[in-house]
Amino acid sequence: MNARSLAPLLRRSVVATRSTQSSLRGGASPPLPPFARHPVPTQKLVENNDAVFDDGVAPELALDFDCQHVSSTEGLLSWLGGLTFFVGLFQFIKYTDPEGKNPAVNRTMNVVVDPPKIGPPPEEE
Repeated sequence: MNARSLAPLLRRSVVATRSTQSSLRGGASPPLPPFARHPVPTQKLVENNDAVFDDGVAPELALDFDCQHVSSTEGLLSWLGGLTFFVGLFQFIKYTDPEGKNPAVNRTMNVVVDPPKIGPPPEEE
């Protein structure tokens, strides 16, 4: 083969490698869409507006008032029910004696020498 017949092939491969190299290098990504921000407030905040969380995008109440159909009594009973469940679960686990099922040696059994005696010497009779 002579060099003239290889020239178009080499030219194509050089162009192809240049285009893939530039795409692999990266480049500028398209700009991200801006947030829909509210205009900067012109007046000071009202003193009673302390429960409003405003990050500049969308102000919202820090407290949720989504469950207006749940009465205070029902909410309190639900909270106490959940608390009772976890206390009962703790008592059940404590009743099963997990420390007795632990195959590891207790810390008091792990001491090689007797612990040092602290306090006044014992009285002799």
